[in-house]
Amino acid sequence: LIQRLPVQGQDNLSQSSVAREDAGSAADDDYQRIRLLAHSLQRAELLSLDADTLLHRLFWQEPLLRFAPLAGHQGPRFACSCSRERVAAMLQGLGQPEAESILAERGEIEVGCDFCGQQQRFDAVDVARLFTPAAQQSPQPGSVQ
Repeated sequence: LIQRLPVQGQDNLSQSSVAREDAGSAADDDYQRIRLLAHSLQRAELLSLDADTLLHRLFWQEPLLRFAPLAGHQGPRFACSCSRERVAAMLQGLGQPEAESILAERGEIEVGCDFCGQQQRFDAVDVARLFTPAAQQSPQPGSVQ
């Protein structure tokens, strides 16, 4: 998949990108060249060859520089910022009437994170606690008084 990136700055909001295509700037020439090279690949090549071989075949005349991903603790890592507290804050933002109507309809409120797949469930007691002022709440089990 080769996708042309938009031009920078204010040009992105105007029709100047069309004018640039007509003018045949160096960036447009490079894009057209890469597009033509990519279209020269056969389906069998795309399915059977690794990325290094494909790059070498397409750009054999040019020095290639490839990104080498970091490994270990500095490399990419999975980290989701969802938590029960954040979901509780979202439910408080919905308001007590909306939360109670969901409880009446489903018996509990279940919120799933599309990023990590974690499910948070809130029953009637949990929802009541969300909308009760902190001074009126009884201590949580395991909390220090």
